[in-house]
Amino acid sequence: KSWRAPSLKKLYISIRDIDDECIQVMAAGMINCSSLSELNLSGRYLTGEVGLRSFADVFQSESCCMEKLCLSEMSIGFDGASALAAGFSRCSSLKSLNLSHNILGDAGLDAIVAGLANSSNLEELLLSSNGIFSSTGLGSLATLFRTAENLKELSLANNGINDEGLQALSAGMRNRCNVSKLNLSNNAITDVGLQALVSGLINNSKLENLQLSGHRSITAAGLRSLSAFFQSESCALKTIWLVDMGIGDDGASALADALVGNKSLKELRLSCNTSGITALGWSAFSKLLCDTSSVNNTYLSNHTLELIGRWHNGDTPPDIARYLEIKRRFVTQVAMVKVIMSHPHLKMEPFFPWRLKFLPLVVACFDKVKFIFGLSETGQDLSIVYQFVRGMPLFVVRSYAGQNAHRKRKRDEREA
Repeated sequence: KSWRAPSLKKLYISIRDIDDECIQVMAAGMINCSSLSELNLSGRYLTGEVGLRSFADVFQSESCCMEKLCLSEMSIGFDGASALAAGFSRCSSLKSLNLSHNILGDAGLDAIVAGLANSSNLEELLLSSNGIFSSTGLGSLATLFRTAENLKELSLANNGINDEGLQALSAGMRNRCNVSKLNLSNNAITDVGLQALVSGLINNSKLENLQLSGHRSITAAGLRSLSAFFQSESCALKTIWLVDMGIGDDGASALADALVGNKSLKELRLSCNTSGITALGWSAFSKLLCDTSSVNNTYLSNHTLELIGRWHNGDTPPDIARYLEIKRRFVTQVAMVKVIMSHPHLKMEPFFPWRLKFLPLVVACFDKVKFIFGLSETGQDLSIVYQFVRGMPLFVVRSYAGQNAHRKRKRDEREA
């Protein structure tokens, strides 16, 4: 109670057996800490509604500048959530709230959402592992998107969310949602729920990280529905997590087809060894990254992906890993490198109109890539130059013959 620490900014309490009486005493002192912006009390299982309600006084004080609050693993249910919500209603400075691993349920979630109605600065809301969130609680959470315009990260993993619940959440995403990181891993989502999620994200231009791992009920049909999101002009997704899912060859083909033409996704995180993908499915990814059927198709292949697998392409098939390595090493010349690798005998005729202007481009091109792929040892660069030079005499002869014929015609006309 005698605390006078105006410079104290962060407070982490690691003692686990703190009860309500201790919390009340601490809260009385915290009111005097006018610079306290970060508080972590995770794992205090003995703290109940009375202790949490004392925090409401801290949050409601005029000097409160709390920005980051972590109250995970504290067995907070409806009563505790209601006590906290009373304080949140006047704490406009709050940016990060971690209530993971509690027992909120729908009633507790509804109370928290009501308390955060005026938290326009909220950027991070972590609510993983809180029992079961149904469409009722998630419908309430969806209203937060309208007021918390700065919310960038939302974690709802391990909450038993089913298709109906995801439909309720997605409905709130359609009109206004600026979340850039969304974690829905290890819930009870099927193809129907994923399709609903896509409908909510179709116009989202902020989402960069989407986590859907642990949903083995999602089939190729659900994964195919991602195509609408991947192909939308507003898609800004950079990473998608599909770890511990039975993707299979059909799912791999669905994902590969969905990513044709996508310019944003860099990381496709999945479990290569346990996803059920065989050589057939990997061939779909190979074609996505480098379609060798023609030079034009190679050029139009996906040159954005950098990772397919769980970590660093370590378990990715070698041919896939090689294409992905090209992207990391050649940021702006990916298409050029793939064309050279896949088409050793390029047709030179389309370049003849450039005449000798083309040769410096060839030399510069190979100078950029041969030190990694050893193309100079295979003579591919010399082969292309040879094909061009060999074809040039024909071009020159035709041009020379045409010019001679034109001069002869002129001469004949003058003599006549």
